[in-house]
Amino acid sequence: MLLMPGLLGLLVGKVRGGRIGYLATLSFRRLPMLYLALGLQFLANGGMMGKWNPCLMIVSYLLLIIFLASNLHLPGMYPIFLGVFLNALTIAANGGQMPVALEFLGVPLEPEMLDALKGKHTLLTAATRFPLLADIIPLKLVPISSYRLYSIGDIFQMMGIFLLLMGGMGCSRGEPGEKEAGTPPKGTLL
Repeated sequence: MLLMPGLLGLLVGKVRGGRIGYLATLSFRRLPMLYLALGLQFLANGGMMGKWNPCLMIVSYLLLIIFLASNLHLPGMYPIFLGVFLNALTIAANGGQMPVALEFLGVPLEPEMLDALKGKHTLLTAATRFPLLADIIPLKLVPISSYRLYSIGDIFQMMGIFLLLMGGMGCSRGEPGEKEAGTPPKGTLL
């Protein structure tokens, strides 16, 4: 989901005169919380923890929210925070799973498809809470890919990743080589 906006952010940042090396100067706070949250999501997405998957997903989103709130000083973090918060709200309100509207993709609802909806995802039904925040937006991010479903929160996260990478490359730091706290010295290759 975040690969295309990330690549686009790097490309636009480079075109605007930014340097990839500046990304290493971004000062993330509470980074271990991000790693723990991603590890918990990996376990829950894989359906490895059985009945504990929904709890792991909710805890992982709480950790992500704390991590992002600690890093609102970085470019693009406000949309990422909003996107994660909207997804967390939807997931928490729906028993620890993100509802997915497979009918929007024209996918037949066969038992095999329903088996694929374990871990983080569940089928969107009439009982779904906050259905407008669920995975209901069909998008095709690149010409060779197929359509996938995204939530409003996912869209905000994609915008934020684009802004984080583009802004983190130093596009707003002025002329290349200008001395600022935390910037690489003049002559850095990246």
